[in-house]
Amino acid sequence: MVSQDETGKLGDGQTYATVYSSSFLNLFYDYYVLSFNMRFWGCPTSVLLPFFTENFSRNHLDCGVATGWFPSEALGRPFRKHGKQQLTLVDINPNSLKVAESRVLAVTTATTTQCFEADATLPPPAALADKKFTSISMFNLFHCMPGGKEKFAKTFATFSQLLAKDGVLYGCTVLGPKATTSWMIKFYLKFYNDSWGVFNNKDDTREDLEEALKREFEEVEITLVGVMLLFRATKPRTQTNLVA
Repeated sequence: MVSQDETGKLGDGQTYATVYSSSFLNLFYDYYVLSFNMRFWGCPTSVLLPFFTENFSRNHLDCGVATGWFPSEALGRPFRKHGKQQLTLVDINPNSLKVAESRVLAVTTATTTQCFEADATLPPPAALADKKFTSISMFNLFHCMPGGKEKFAKTFATFSQLLAKDGVLYGCTVLGPKATTSWMIKFYLKFYNDSWGVFNNKDDTREDLEEALKREFEEVEITLVGVMLLFRATKPRTQTNLVA
């Protein structure tokens, strides 16, 4: 596993390393977050998994890996399970990287994995800076990240440089309370932001995310399902070498 010591401090990763412990990830995350929460946000995994799989390539980078459920489900399918696959996992939390990699390798032995402990808003580790991926996913990442609208701009600026010219960057995120009129969802979002502290999406809007995407990509598609924003971007604009 490669850490991001060379590129600077990893931001506020300690909160997520504490909340997203190995035991929480292994025992509760899939049931609580992927089953209950996704339905509560109005966008169940029956919507998200096909979206993930349709854009998942043989040379893929997954940023914000959680338990590795999405890539492991995609790789468990008949035509994927025994096919050669390059999978790069990037997360600020080492617990997530270990759990996700183990889960993927339990499904298929034909997949080569690399793990990088890194802050998505910073330049990538040196070992990643000269690589290109044909698909990059960011599922359930931004609503956990601090940084306001700048987190979108910094993250897309970095990862657009890692995407092949004919590649696709895609993902989903829970928007802030402005995206809903439901008092129950507003209450739940307030709890996640102010009491528990695992969300940082109070000010996250569709407009800010879309603006940041269009700055880095020529073609952008966005759709709202419940309070979950699904996004897909292709044709990265002029690319430059990243310096780690």
